Amino acid sequence: MKCLDTTFLIDIVEHPEETRKVTERLEREHEVLATTTFNAYEALLGVHSIRDRDHSAKLLDLYSRALSRLVILPLSLEDAAKAAELGGELRRRGQDIGADSLTAATALRGGCDGIVTRNVAHFRRIEGATGLAVISY
Repeated sequence: MKCLDTTFLIDIVEHPEETRKVTERLEREHEVLATTTFNAYEALLGVHSIRDRDHSAKLLDLYSRALSRLVILPLSLEDAAKAAELGGELRRRGQDIGADSLTAATALRGGCDGIVTRNVAHFRRIEGATGLAVISY
């Protein structure tokens, strides 16, 4: 199972041409696709921040359709603790990845073996510690 990061959620809805190759590859490989509640929040926050209500409504419909096709991994207290551990270790080394540790921890607990993202720099920092493969596009 692959976890779709916020960058991918945004791009698959708003810039699908940028995600086409990796999407086709994942479909050919019959990958189960997931995302986290936190990633859904981040993507939807952007939509709700748009001032043009008509455009926002259209995007909300597109996101709703996209999210309905995914396994949604909820954020648990266990995930928050693991994310804090991962994030804290990186912060001590001067390699802060912010809230991306929440995505990684939730994906791990949910059984994902990879993260699909455009934000390669952050996820490469925790690839070794988590075993989550970074799939860029």
